[in-house]
Amino acid sequence: MAYSIEDVAREAGVSITTVSRVINNSSHAVSEQTRKKVEKAIKKLDYKPNISAQTLRQPYTNVIAFIARDLSDAYYGEMARGITEAAIKQGVLSFVCNTGRKTDDEMRYHELFNQYRIRGLILGGGGFNTEQYRKTLSEEIEKYKSRDLRIIALAPQGVDIDSVMIDNVDTARRMTDYLLSLGHQTILYVGGPANVCTVQERLKGYKQALEHHNIKINENLIVHTDNTWSGSYEVVQKVLAKPSFTAIFCDNDNVALSVMRAVKDHGLRVPEDISVVGIGGLPNSQYSSPILTTMKIPLYEIGVKAVERLLTPKEMPNVIERFEFPTELQKGNSVKAIK
Repeated sequence: MAYSIEDVAREAGVSITTVSRVINNSSHAVSEQTRKKVEKAIKKLDYKPNISAQTLRQPYTNVIAFIARDLSDAYYGEMARGITEAAIKQGVLSFVCNTGRKTDDEMRYHELFNQYRIRGLILGGGGFNTEQYRKTLSEEIEKYKSRDLRIIALAPQGVDIDSVMIDNVDTARRMTDYLLSLGHQTILYVGGPANVCTVQERLKGYKQALEHHNIKINENLIVHTDNTWSGSYEVVQKVLAKPSFTAIFCDNDNVALSVMRAVKDHGLRVPEDISVVGIGGLPNSQYSSPILTTMKIPLYEIGVKAVERLLTPKEMPNVIERFEFPTELQKGNSVKAIK
């Protein structure tokens, strides 16, 4: 049997208003003796406040959401773990939603979130650098702002938005510099879809490093995949037919693991014949053979920080806030010096 606030008031011998003040920790004075009577009645009846009724009196529900582009990717799993654990510590319910990299599904989520009046949104994964996507996302951001709620991105979206992320350009530049320092002059770049903002920034870092070392950029050494295991494998298999490079820079760890398999299946060895590196520092990358050299992203910590920022009101609502986490070179044994 589900008991109501009226039942609690009757059991404690007080008014409904007094019970409400105890439950909500109201600033109105309630004697310690009365408070204990109410708390005893709540415990005896196992009373649970009606959250739905409470939220009707508030501008938003005590719920946040995390949109992931592909939950089968451990990259999002680590972020989701940080987000959900940080949220529950704050007594906040969190939803984790998967778009499968479909922009239509992402926009449907935005519509539902506004209908259900969630407290805020965390957007994971790089946005799509297309005019239509930028326009639609900008409109959704304005809807959140109009309700004094926050939306925070964990990767570049192509629009001005509060963010908690890494410097993708700098991370890719440093990884390319690392390969160059070991004597690799011809480096194949394998990235995700060409219209994704994160991919574009990491490609920019790769090119900046080559230009800094006066190495001409060879567009034939830049290929893109659909970010799936099979897609990455197939793309690299074709390039390996006529290898003209000594190292492969993959813009994320999942692509790197697929590439290592493709190299092996092609009768070549990592790193003896071709060196392979990635970005991410995902747990599975440290159990590959050989162990992948990668740039570690503090994914869990990014998720925790995003929740902290999401639940903190902005002092200057019209100022874009950006928080950057550093990345760290995590050396495995998938790279060979060729000097």
